[in-house]
Amino acid sequence: MARAIILLLFFSHLSFADNTLLITYKGSGSSITTKQIGSNNATYILCGSPTSNGSGTFPGTSYVAHTCSNATWNSTVDGTGNTVRMYTVWSNHTNSRNTITIDGNDNFAYIDQDEDDNVSSITQTGNDNHAEQLGTGDDNVYAITQTGNNKYAKILAFGDDSDITITQSGTGAHNAYVWNNNYADNNSATITQSGSGNKDADIFFYADADNSDVDLTQSGNGAHTANMKFYTDDYNVNVTQQGSTNQSYAATFNCTSSCTKTITITQQ
Repeated sequence: MARAIILLLFFSHLSFADNTLLITYKGSGSSITTKQIGSNNATYILCGSPTSNGSGTFPGTSYVAHTCSNATWNSTVDGTGNTVRMYTVWSNHTNSRNTITIDGNDNFAYIDQDEDDNVSSITQTGNDNHAEQLGTGDDNVYAITQTGNNKYAKILAFGDDSDITITQSGTGAHNAYVWNNNYADNNSATITQSGSGNKDADIFFYADADNSDVDLTQSGNGAHTANMKFYTDDYNVNVTQQGSTNQSYAATFNCTSSCTKTITITQQ
């Protein structure tokens, strides 16, 4: 109860009729749960401190880092405008669990997950979708699941020993995009998209990102494409695209010596 009162003191804004909720707080070990059912929605949650003069503009453009480890953030929306976002301001944000679930309409979600040992999940079910995740630490787990309508996803990973999963599903449009930064080692990415038509992919693992594993499956009713670039030393890449025709595939594998590569491509 004391923790709930402290969080209320840091609420930046509340608007119940049109579902706006902005939460800015600082400190470790916090649990925040938000739920917004219908209408224009929004959410935003940020852990950080205002600048020294007490100012701060949301979301996070004038905030500075604060220790916010061991946090649990859960956001459930439901329908209409949506958005959400969850932010940490760099440093001391370890061992946290961030979950976004949305149900329908215009969507977009986004999790900024700084530092190590964090787990984040975005699930959206219908309509325009989007998602995104940013991770700058080690031993993190990133998941995006979007089920129907336009989709798109995007994960930027800057640390080591992390697992990336994007699953999207039917009926068409999809996309997905994974950026694994220089020196971000021992990461794995599993991207599954499914039918009917469209898809895409675009997966980039940059220089000295060693020991990488990528498993891309796209699946049925045509279109596909892929576009993958690996500037790494050791990697395993498995690409399966499947039917009904269209497909395509372009890849750059830029390691030419002192490296171990396993590449499996199936199109059908």
